[in-house]
Amino acid sequence: MKTTFDRWRRVLACTLGLGWQVMGAADAPSAEDASARLRQLRAEIAHHDELYFKKAAPEISDAAYDALKRELRALEQRFPQLAARDLSDGGDRTGAFATATHRRRMQGLGKTYTEAELRAFLAKTRRALGHEPVAFVLEPKYDGLAISVTYERGRLVRAVTRGNGLEGDDVTANFLALCDVPRQLAPGAPAPELIELRGEVFMTYAEFKRINAEIEAVGGERFAHPRNLAAGTLKQARPAASGRRLSVVFYGWGAVEPAARAPASQRDLHRLVRAWGLPGVDEARVVATEDEAWRAVAELGAQRARWPFPTDGVVIKVDDAAQREALGATDDLPRWAIAYKFVPAQAITRVRAITLQVGRTGVVTPVAEIEPVRLGGSTIRRVSLHNREEIARRDLRIGDAVTVERAGEIIPVIAGIDRTRRPPAAVPFVFPSACPSCGAVLSAEAGQAAVRCPNRACPGRLQRRLEHFASDDCANLDGFGPGVIEKLVARGWLREPADFFRLEEVPLAEVVGGKSAAKLRASAARARDRESWRLVLGLGVPGVGPGAAKALVRRFGDLEGVAGAAESDLLAGGRPRFEGLSEAAAKSLVAFLDEEGGRDTLRRLSAALVARR
Repeated sequence: MKTTFDRWRRVLACTLGLGWQVMGAADAPSAEDASARLRQLRAEIAHHDELYFKKAAPEISDAAYDALKRELRALEQRFPQLAARDLSDGGDRTGAFATATHRRRMQGLGKTYTEAELRAFLAKTRRALGHEPVAFVLEPKYDGLAISVTYERGRLVRAVTRGNGLEGDDVTANFLALCDVPRQLAPGAPAPELIELRGEVFMTYAEFKRINAEIEAVGGERFAHPRNLAAGTLKQARPAASGRRLSVVFYGWGAVEPAARAPASQRDLHRLVRAWGLPGVDEARVVATEDEAWRAVAELGAQRARWPFPTDGVVIKVDDAAQREALGATDDLPRWAIAYKFVPAQAITRVRAITLQVGRTGVVTPVAEIEPVRLGGSTIRRVSLHNREEIARRDLRIGDAVTVERAGEIIPVIAGIDRTRRPPAAVPFVFPSACPSCGAVLSAEAGQAAVRCPNRACPGRLQRRLEHFASDDCANLDGFGPGVIEKLVARGWLREPADFFRLEEVPLAEVVGGKSAAKLRASAARARDRESWRLVLGLGVPGVGPGAAKALVRRFGDLEGVAGAAESDLLAGGRPRFEGLSEAAAKSLVAFLDEEGGRDTLRRLSAALVARR
């Protein structure tokens, strides 16, 4: 059975699920093979739906997910007796919000990845309309979370996620707290009594970069893609407390009352959205032929790198609303629109090794060391595997041939594993039970995927802590890269942040040379004048990001003041005593000061800063 499976999976993967008709009879699987594969596909798709819709933490790319769905559909078409209901009945609903019903079904979009498929869709649409003149509108496909926002008598009354298309999560309060969107439509154009505006909640690249920088500053694991962060942010319990901001764009409509007041076309909707003072699509194109459409797709694809928001394709829509009605829709998809998805740049390589990286908070992250490949203008040698559960679930092994791509063109990820090319000697990866840096027994809290080294004196943790303190956002110790820090740690000259400012006391030139030693000492001298909050940030206390660090220095004056803070100065009845400090940050700081030697660390740092001024 395995040989047959491998053969038809390879063929199907090459054709992206374009149909069993491309296969010879010898290649087609038996009903028994198909039934087993369908069970695998449904389980895998359900797993990815859970990660994507409920946890906003997908492990594979959209293209890889779509390939799974296409394979599923192709098998069900080949074996209709094995077909089942669609797996995504729950959609993005989490169970944490009240359920709201869409007045008009909120549909998804069919997808295409090739020029030929796009041209075929446009030609089919033209034929279905009797070859009457058709204008198509092309818009960027925003990469976020679909939303339906209802305005009644010009006032925003409800924001609901797509859910299963019929009903979704009522996220009105979070939407208003996170998105800068008017609650009242501007009087630039008459508004219907009621209109469901369809759009996308997303996160700009600038906001994504800012949040990831703050997360890294407190020892957290950075997000891989703005979409994941946007979805997770919209579904969080206390959105206003996060300090995050989301954006929204409106590009469609659902129910309109009275119906006669509905937009007459997509271009009419664009005009109305602007007149109402709402954020709309500014990068749209209007075309009349297949050639014009393909040129517009290419133009938009070339421009997307300059846009401040994430996109993953182009949406092509029939412009005229009457023509849309004539074309109709299936239960899930309109026949008058399709999404052309950009296929991410990919490269095939092999996993040379799986190594473990110890972070400054003790989290041990597995990393795939791969044969170097060029991707997106840079050479990729290492890819994060996030945690041990991902390795086990995907059965990734040393020696595997893997497809690497940039998630959202940002962070490299392993998008697929070609098990047909797996070396015979490859064995399942066994996650070590001991820290690779210090040998301490690794631990994991119940319900968490993260594995930690509990030894605060672990050399790996120390290395990462010192790298963090020296980083641009903290002490900005120019020249103190990982290699230099590693050498100084090995000599015992760097054990804590204060040691950066005591290098006059050691023969630094023996390790880095005379010129470099002079530059490093000059860099440390400049760092003495850094703002105190940046040095507090550099301590890497979990939860204490830039905002909390600033609040602490405002409250206590300087490093000595922070060092002297008692639990009662930070918390009252389990709640933070002053603005800018979260409950989690306050508790983390108390633990750092009282249990981890933080008071002495701060005081030694303060003393070292003033010793040679």
